[in-house]
Amino acid sequence: MVLTRSKSSLTQQSSADRVDITVFGGTGFTGKFIVQELFERQKKGQLPKSFTWAVAGRSHERLDEIVQTMAKKYPKTSLPDIIVADVSKRDTIDDMAKRSRVIINAVGPFRFLGEYVVRACVENFCDYVDITGEPEFIERMQRTYHDQAVKAGVTIVPACGFDSVPTDMGVLWTKSLFAEKNYTPSQIEMFFKLNVGPSGVRGNYATYESAVHGVGSQDLLKEIRKGSNLAELPKPTGKKLEFHKGYHWDDQLQSYHVPFMFADPSVVRLSQKLFLTGYAVTPSASNKEMPPTVQFAGYTLLPSFMIVVLYYLVGFVFFTLSSAPWGRNLLLKYPEFFSYGVFSRTGPSDQQLKDTSFEILLRGKGYSSKFPASGAEPDVDINTKVYGPEPGYVATPKIVVQSAIAMLDGKKERIVPVGVLTPSVAFWQTPLIDRLQDVGVKFEQV
Repeated sequence: MVLTRSKSSLTQQSSADRVDITVFGGTGFTGKFIVQELFERQKKGQLPKSFTWAVAGRSHERLDEIVQTMAKKYPKTSLPDIIVADVSKRDTIDDMAKRSRVIINAVGPFRFLGEYVVRACVENFCDYVDITGEPEFIERMQRTYHDQAVKAGVTIVPACGFDSVPTDMGVLWTKSLFAEKNYTPSQIEMFFKLNVGPSGVRGNYATYESAVHGVGSQDLLKEIRKGSNLAELPKPTGKKLEFHKGYHWDDQLQSYHVPFMFADPSVVRLSQKLFLTGYAVTPSASNKEMPPTVQFAGYTLLPSFMIVVLYYLVGFVFFTLSSAPWGRNLLLKYPEFFSYGVFSRTGPSDQQLKDTSFEILLRGKGYSSKFPASGAEPDVDINTKVYGPEPGYVATPKIVVQSAIAMLDGKKERIVPVGVLTPSVAFWQTPLIDRLQDVGVKFEQV
């Protein structure tokens, strides 16, 4: 199956009045960091001289204020255009898509606001990346818009921030290391670790709001998956991976871990289904072997048993209240109280951003033979690590900007498939990992 861009979309996409990248939500908390990241890349000469871009949002005045502030901080850089766009006004979203080659969407919660932008991009021949970590939105967009995006020659890639590029691309890279040695990977466990400095850690309210509504929509995600027409994941090769549903002590890591509650496991699962279904094929991929399917489990590392107890106490209250409308309203009214001070409407300080970093450990196990016996113990392992700066507001802008650039270049080279895809499926043939290494998000074998 070869997916190519239609003639009509080629004509639309190559029009001279389109900017290369538009940041939608440039006045939001995370959007400001994305705008700053593009100025930073320009300052360091890491963007083409012909590069053009725009910032978009509801208020021209606020957008202009941010642009002028950044212009003073980054002199001798090209200034972006300003596009007024509001999700409640369809014509403005359509106009933004018509004026852009790639949109970086930073306007959430995505389950309420993201579809307006996805629709506009599909209908107006504009490629798309975003920073969502909401599995229900990701899988609903994949089911709803994939076929239409293929016909339009458009590529839509949610989850291009910390959720879930480091894990999704990290799993893909770990599989490639097995392939280099002619090994058969069977299982990969992911362990997320947040390193926090003396100033503590804090997240912005918008992230918290997405989490509250995300927990409340788990039943909808199950219904979406029931209606999926994607290939089912095959039975495990070799020994079945044991998943620890509660807290667990890991001797190798010398740490407790609990199940990872965010988007990464859902995104990795969807990626493997998309690869199996053939959605990663492009004209240049005809001779390249697709990555194999593995069993996957994700965990969060916690440093002490006391933190484990606190985690479950806060989690119990959060999940209980998120299941009812009145409970969600209560959680959203008092974010600092119910998150034990982790989330607030003011967000993290500069010092907190500077002191915080992340690590993702990927523990891969497999076989030295191509066809291991059922239930056989793995006899080879490859461990990798992805690490970088504070994940939400420092790493995410770097990741999503590099994803957008990989989209621009990859579309020109016809190595990015079309449709509604995950990061690893969209960018498996691009040098995205190399790009991320250059901006401080590192991939290492350990």
